[in-house]
Amino acid sequence: MSQVSLDTLVGLPEGLSTFITRDDGTRLRCMADGEGPTLILAHGIFGDLRVFNLLRGRLVGRGCRVILFDQRGHGASTIGADGLGARQMAADCKAVLEHFDVQDAVLLGHSMGAFLSICLAEYFPDVVQERLRGMLLIAGHAGNVARGSIQNRLQIPLVKAGLLPVILSSGWLGRAFARSLFGRVAGRELVEATRRILSSQPLEVMTPLVDFQVREDHYPALAGIAVRTVVLCGERDRTCPRWHSERLGAEIPSARNHWLPDIGHMVVYEAPEAIEDALLQLLENRQ
Repeated sequence: MSQVSLDTLVGLPEGLSTFITRDDGTRLRCMADGEGPTLILAHGIFGDLRVFNLLRGRLVGRGCRVILFDQRGHGASTIGADGLGARQMAADCKAVLEHFDVQDAVLLGHSMGAFLSICLAEYFPDVVQERLRGMLLIAGHAGNVARGSIQNRLQIPLVKAGLLPVILSSGWLGRAFARSLFGRVAGRELVEATRRILSSQPLEVMTPLVDFQVREDHYPALAGIAVRTVVLCGERDRTCPRWHSERLGAEIPSARNHWLPDIGHMVVYEAPEAIEDALLQLLENRQ
């Protein structure tokens, strides 16, 4: 992968922002770019739409229409009266699909974005059937996120104690935290971009995001997902360990797994080529 500047990684994508106002007052920032088959990209916890800057340009260059949005409470999206919860945030994704009137699209979810994609399929199966041809679940899970992850068991108390913003605001300490999300190799710009994006979020109000991913179990819903699904997992992912992806691949009826050697949790930075290939396979209905 060629070198990418830090400014490119953390800057806002070109194009006008669109804001969708939800019934509870939440405002979701969205950006759309390109022409062609539609891809919707849903980021993970403590991120925002900028985490897809590296991938967005590649996909637009391959002739795709790419729709990005900030999850509620992240980036420029606000938190409405209904607060932060799996059902509310799955409904936000539904609102994005409907606002842009997507048809025959592929939904990519990374980490929490994959979890919420599963919730979307569970709570709104008709919308998924009507508007999606497939889903790509990257470094994802369907709940019980602390099980089997020493990293999460160490990091979750930092979030709840309000210490994570202090850690991320420190250059060297924040980079050490961000580096732990990567696999064997991590470029300095990618690590620093991760630190900057994470540190820019209002982490003090995000404890509910951790709570519902630890507490809730949506694995029983996997059997009802009726669209083609690809599951990408880094073999060095310590945040969402292998057992999550094994269950996603085994229990979603049409799913198949791709394992990425030496890759950690930040697959969107570490293996954009693998993501691009998986998305194009789903768009082209290739096996």
